[in-house]
Amino acid sequence: MLLVFSALVSYLPSPAEAAKVGTCAAFSVSTGRTTYRRDQTRTIPAELVGDRIRVDGRYIEFNVRSRDFAALNYRRTGVDSSGPGKNLPIGPEGTTIFESKMPLHGKTLTGPISLKLGNEAVILDRSGGGQDMKIQAKDCQQGGLFQMESEPGTRERNTLGPDFNYTSQPPGEEKLCFTDGRFSGYDSLELATLLSHTDKVATWRVASGGRIGMVIGEDAVEGGCRP
Repeated sequence: MLLVFSALVSYLPSPAEAAKVGTCAAFSVSTGRTTYRRDQTRTIPAELVGDRIRVDGRYIEFNVRSRDFAALNYRRTGVDSSGPGKNLPIGPEGTTIFESKMPLHGKTLTGPISLKLGNEAVILDRSGGGQDMKIQAKDCQQGGLFQMESEPGTRERNTLGPDFNYTSQPPGEEKLCFTDGRFSGYDSLELATLLSHTDKVATWRVASGGRIGMVIGEDAVEGGCRP
């Protein structure tokens, strides 16, 4: 799968939308014994990739399991931005939105990692066993902040954090809302079908060329998801 940074912009907020949802910051990425910061595009050789890839931002932090690209312990840190009206009601302790976002392709990714770090976004891409996985994320207060893509398609199982529950799909919509009672979000989709969900776990079938994304905050409310 070609790593193209503009692909992130096509799904996640434009500069105008980013301004609307509040201040964004820049990620750092750590794996093996190395931490990568600031704008750069590079290939990390497979032998330098650790079991985990750590993604740290001012507002968002999570881990990626290197062998399959499962995203683990996806958290809002609770740090406020300089725009009080755009801060989510979280508190300084932060909150785990997803315990895991798990691709169920059953393959082992063994190749090098393509890394793209930008002013407020990161793209990670890795292949192995005939499977390619891409994760794109933004370090912003709210909005469209995360998406996972697979080629070929696969199933994806998302497990919410302890304070969150799935609620409903807005009338006429395929997105699946979730909330902790203070703010809302949703699993967004392209070329994907919801197979099942409970209060905590949603399983999707993602077609080739599709993705499952995540939106939180004002954009989720505008999309029909209420706290």
